[in-house]
Amino acid sequence: MKKALIALGTVVIILIALIGGLVVAEQRAKVALESDVDDYLDGCAITPDGIDVHGRPYLLYAAQHTADLSYVDLEPAKGTNKDQVLVHHLVDGHADRLTRFITVDYPSGQVSPVKNPDGSYTEAATIDGEEVTFSARTDHCEGTDHGDDGTRLEVLANGRQHSTMTLPRTAEVRAVSAGDDGVIVEIEYADPNCR
Repeated sequence: MKKALIALGTVVIILIALIGGLVVAEQRAKVALESDVDDYLDGCAITPDGIDVHGRPYLLYAAQHTADLSYVDLEPAKGTNKDQVLVHHLVDGHADRLTRFITVDYPSGQVSPVKNPDGSYTEAATIDGEEVTFSARTDHCEGTDHGDDGTRLEVLANGRQHSTMTLPRTAEVRAVSAGDDGVIVEIEYADPNCR
């Protein structure tokens, strides 16, 4: 009986050590993937506020030097309340796509987004009883200090300028929607590898 208890105790200790080792290795793999994303973004002149790498188990992705999808929070600029970059399929420092979602503050007033019948957001919102349609456009601009000339993003409300900001790389608008927290502008960088 004593030998059986000792053997059982040994097996339990080995299992605990293995599980603990896997947990530590998984956490280290996650940190390594976050570091890969951070290094990649540094080459894009983007400074992350927080990185959330998706795709588990991290050990398998880290072994392949691949971060399948990463959500990167940026410090919101004045006039915005959320700024997030999505890095799509980063492999050995090269991404398939680099998209950015910038949430621009609404003009002051009582705001209610106009939704489609399926509940999805449209480009319009009702502000103080008046329907306002939002759009956005990008223009090439010169004189930025990020390695290329950059892009000026302009958000429009009923065709009039509402907000502008300069992006560090060449990009174009993919979609605009009036959400609960502001006008969400989706942009995609022309070169996902920031050259």
